[in-house]
Amino acid sequence: MNLHIIPDWHAYSLTLPEFNDSVHQTQLFLSQGQAVELILVDYLPKLRQILSDKAIESAQTWSVYDLLQQISIKDAKPLALSDFSWPENAQFVYMTDCINVQVAGKHFATISLEYPSWTRFEKVDLWSNNKHTQELLIDDRGFISRVTTFDDNAVILRRDYLTPSGDVAVQEDYTTGVVTTQQTWTTQTTFTTMSELIAAALAHHLQTIPENEYLIFAQSQRANFFIDKVAPKQPIILNYQAKRTDEQLAKNLLLKSPDTTRFSVTDTKEQYGKIITQLNHGETLAIIPPYVAAKKNNHREIQPFSTIYWQATTITSTAFDVVSAVIANHPNILVLIETAQSHTAFDELIAKNSLTAANAHGIVDSDSQMAYKTRFQFLPPQTEVQRTRYIANTRILLDLSERPDQFLQTQAISFGVPQINSVQTEYLIPNKNGQLLSDHSELIDALNFYLDDNHHLSETQEATHQMVADFSDDMVWIKWQQIFNKIKQRNL
Repeated sequence: MNLHIIPDWHAYSLTLPEFNDSVHQTQLFLSQGQAVELILVDYLPKLRQILSDKAIESAQTWSVYDLLQQISIKDAKPLALSDFSWPENAQFVYMTDCINVQVAGKHFATISLEYPSWTRFEKVDLWSNNKHTQELLIDDRGFISRVTTFDDNAVILRRDYLTPSGDVAVQEDYTTGVVTTQQTWTTQTTFTTMSELIAAALAHHLQTIPENEYLIFAQSQRANFFIDKVAPKQPIILNYQAKRTDEQLAKNLLLKSPDTTRFSVTDTKEQYGKIITQLNHGETLAIIPPYVAAKKNNHREIQPFSTIYWQATTITSTAFDVVSAVIANHPNILVLIETAQSHTAFDELIAKNSLTAANAHGIVDSDSQMAYKTRFQFLPPQTEVQRTRYIANTRILLDLSERPDQFLQTQAISFGVPQINSVQTEYLIPNKNGQLLSDHSELIDALNFYLDDNHHLSETQEATHQMVADFSDDMVWIKWQQIFNKIKQRNL
């Protein structure tokens, strides 16, 4: 059976998709020996890095932009400065994340380097008389792939999508939206929008796919447009992921399911309740977790400090005071707080509390004050890899948000880490693998419950052993197979 996944990766031209349903579906299906094709309708000049970092290189890929730009190159290729043509008197000033190019004492260009290695070229911005004139995006296969041209007010005039030899394959006029192209698969040379051209190319590709093979679309307004425009003959499964569909709900956008959709999938019971009101046939909606659990070794016993990993969408003063009190009574506890919230006020509170922080001998000095401060570490939003490394050494996962993070919860089950939440989820069995708080006043007892008695940690590990089986790749794959079978039965 061939499975065809159409991700919604339009925001990832220069970054990697983290916590993404399409990535994890691809990983799951490949792990079950299934043939997977990623049908890519987004402009992704760093696709090779995405596939490599997410360990999904074995998936087949079809890219609409490769078709439009006549690209047959498969392998990545780094570029050097000598691969570009520069003015004779150009001077290169090397910075950590970029190279500034000066010509006759004036800023001529900025070459941006790829984060975090700072080794590959990502794009070149051209300047004239202190005005940004063009942006040249570099495909990781070793050529300039897209040229964006700006007017004197830094407003986009047009975008040219190039062939590897540098010819213009597609030109998009940003004033009118009109797209001009020369293609071998269609006689049409002008399209009203880029989306119209992509839809035509997608329809062309779907003609090569057998009608009994499944298309799994990542639900978005853009995906709905393509489904309505193309009307695929293959059975469609629409995948609603909370982090993506909540943005649509917040804007009062109807999360409709196109008439050609055979089944829909969402990731949590909470999201199920929101999505089912949008569908005409509730029996065609199922819950399938986006992430799988696997038994992994926790390394907390060999660490000098025990770690509380606090995923904080919002840090409240009440919760912070409780955690601070626990820290004061447990000298070997470190708290890592992952948050996008400004923490300046809490930094000031930590500094104030450190003034009375004593060492093991009851003496307050500069060392004891610094030791206290370092036991609070604020982290910006982390990647999947970074989070996994932290949870592998964590004693307690704390998440008091209205929607506890699914990825962290799955990792906590995998590593046998107890969770403390204020909302019931599928990943928490109260008094088994964690504590469910009915009020924040219960937080200090819940933290002490796992910090003061190792026996409670052992109980958590026993509980998570069964939960790993419930959220394993085999079990999640069975849920997908049930959907495939239901679609087959309806087609008979």
